[in-house]
Amino acid sequence: MNTTNNMTDKRLQVFCTLAECLSFSQTAKLTGISQPAVTKHIAALEAEFGCALFVRFGRNVMLTEKGEEILPYARKILDAYTVLDGLK
Repeated sequence: MNTTNNMTDKRLQVFCTLAECLSFSQTAKLTGISQPAVTKHIAALEAEFGCALFVRFGRNVMLTEKGEEILPYARKILDAYTVLDGLK
C-alpha cells in the first residue's frame, strides 16, 4: 500500500473515531496521535470534500449533515481494509 492510502486510512480512522466520541482530545487518545494532529487530519478531509464535516462549538463537536452522509462509507472502507488485512 502506498503512503497516500496510508494517510487516507489514518484520516478516515480519525474521522470515524471523532464521529463516535465527539471529542478531539479523546480522539487523540484513542488514535495515539496528538490533538493538533487530529485537527489537521479533519481539516485535510474537510478540504478534500470541500465542506465542514463537524460543527465546533466550544469544546464540543457534532457531525454536520455531510459528515453524517460520509460516515457510513468511511466505516465501510475501514472495514474492507480490515478484511483485506486478514487475507494476508
